[in-house]
Amino acid sequence: MNVFDLDEKLVARYQDFTRSFTSIRAQDLKAKIDRIYASNAFWPEPLIGLNPNFRPAQETLEALAANGFIDAGLPQVFAAGQPRKPIRLHRHQEQALSKAQQGKNYIVTTGTGSGKSLCFFVPIIDRILKARRAGEPQRTRAVIIYPMNALANSQREELEKFIGGCGLPDELRPTFRRYTGQEQDSERRAAAAEKPDIILTNFMMLELLMTRQDHLDRAVIENMRGLEFLVLDELHTYRGRQGADVAMLVRRVRERVGSPEMLCVGTSATMASGDEDAGRLAVAEVGTRLFGSAVLPDDVITETLQRRTIKPTNEAEYLHALRRAIVEPSQNTGPADFETDPLAIWVEEQVGLHLGETVRRRPPMTLTQAARDLGAHSGLDEKTCREALMRQLVIMSDNRNAPDPAFMAFKLHRFIAGAGHAHSTLEAVDKRTVSLAGEKFDRDTPDARLYPVFFCRECGQEVHSVSIDSEGQVLPRSIDATPRDEPDLDGNWTGFLVPDAAGDLAFAGNVEDYPDAWLEEGSSGPRLRNSHRGKHEGRLMHLARDGREKGEGIGLRSWFFPGKFRFCPQCRYEPAPRPETSTSSRGFRPRAEALPRR
Repeated sequence: MNVFDLDEKLVARYQDFTRSFTSIRAQDLKAKIDRIYASNAFWPEPLIGLNPNFRPAQETLEALAANGFIDAGLPQVFAAGQPRKPIRLHRHQEQALSKAQQGKNYIVTTGTGSGKSLCFFVPIIDRILKARRAGEPQRTRAVIIYPMNALANSQREELEKFIGGCGLPDELRPTFRRYTGQEQDSERRAAAAEKPDIILTNFMMLELLMTRQDHLDRAVIENMRGLEFLVLDELHTYRGRQGADVAMLVRRVRERVGSPEMLCVGTSATMASGDEDAGRLAVAEVGTRLFGSAVLPDDVITETLQRRTIKPTNEAEYLHALRRAIVEPSQNTGPADFETDPLAIWVEEQVGLHLGETVRRRPPMTLTQAARDLGAHSGLDEKTCREALMRQLVIMSDNRNAPDPAFMAFKLHRFIAGAGHAHSTLEAVDKRTVSLAGEKFDRDTPDARLYPVFFCRECGQEVHSVSIDSEGQVLPRSIDATPRDEPDLDGNWTGFLVPDAAGDLAFAGNVEDYPDAWLEEGSSGPRLRNSHRGKHEGRLMHLARDGREKGEGIGLRSWFFPGKFRFCPQCRYEPAPRPETSTSSRGFRPRAEALPRR
């Protein structure tokens, strides 16, 4: 299964899930809600973004170790594969290492998948190894702060990939501990006793470590004396009041445990935008405020990209080859083939990169837009271009049959909204409209109010959650607001409105229309029990589309039931009584049609 098939199946399953809770009796409402789902307005077409090709570092780790710029053991730590070979850093990772070696604060703003974690792990572990060779005492030299525990867990796995179970000698194996509040006492005791080189935490936990008087927490803080690196991952999340809290925390950490040379490092994928120089300046200003220590625009590191494909100089020959590549499936299997593949060239130029004086990522686009652009470029129809693009993207991202990484991997950005409620107007069948939560009036009919619509769990009869003001106008009401069986001090009623939009509602207000459990035998026949009489009886209303009551035969015939929704007037469905221990006061609630919110 390729990712496009997976995406289609995922959306279909989510749609089935959101609609599995309700049945809709009114065919006009069902048809209109079906059309809303079919429009894909709530899960729009996903966006495609290419993983670009990063410019490699100017020097290999082996060369840097040979000239003494880094510790001689660092290439053994940052190695991968079988047998293990030192990785090749990207240019921005090399720049980050250089900034750290110069003792400068720095911020890395590069895209997703660019290896931002190595921008701080490499210089941190280099410093740890050098300290060991110099015989310095064991202590915590780096604290890395993540905005979420999930990120800390992910980074722990990243560290394990390099230094866990890979045959490294003990003197080259840095120690690290997670300290996020998820740990058991045994793990906290180990963190206090081992004095790990690196602590992975979150800003809330670091705040607690600084203020709590627990002996284990105090020991962890004491292990940080002379702290050399403080890293803030996902720097863009620290804004507003939270940003101010973190800025104060950084200053207290520096005062409490940091050395005068403590470096502050930040990473972010989304802070810089627009003009690069202006972006660097803005990021540097934010970093300086957060760190309480200068970050210069030159110390903001951005990604350096380069193209992978080689385009021929003859444009006519290239266009001819492009058309052929669109129509005929590619037989390419490796990087050497894809470098000159005309469709791969087009994808990189038009979907992946802006090729100007500075090579930059293109913003993600939909497959439809890409197919339309390819059709305009090649003169072929959009359907053929779409199929060719899907095929090409999948094979270029597949590395199962090659020793090298994927030639040009891509990401599919799928956005799925949470569920909301359908709203409809108070009009007859085929005249009423359906819209989304949050709108007060129908866009095409400004005097038509929209009311939240729910459906009986048994038969699917539509029901509106409403209130009636002291002037008798019916207004929409959130179902989460607890209804009352009697009016409030201002004379406002709350309850549920059941419209007879098709004229076939099986409720006429007669005694026998109520549930049997509500009835008792009186002197002249069945009657409502005292517990329901005058309290839960339906009130017939004829309503205009603005919710105001009209005369019989003019407005929409509807029944208003005060308080909780205790039974369905169409099928007489009545839920079982709640246990006496229940804290709920809402009673039976009809189901909502779970339209996703935009």
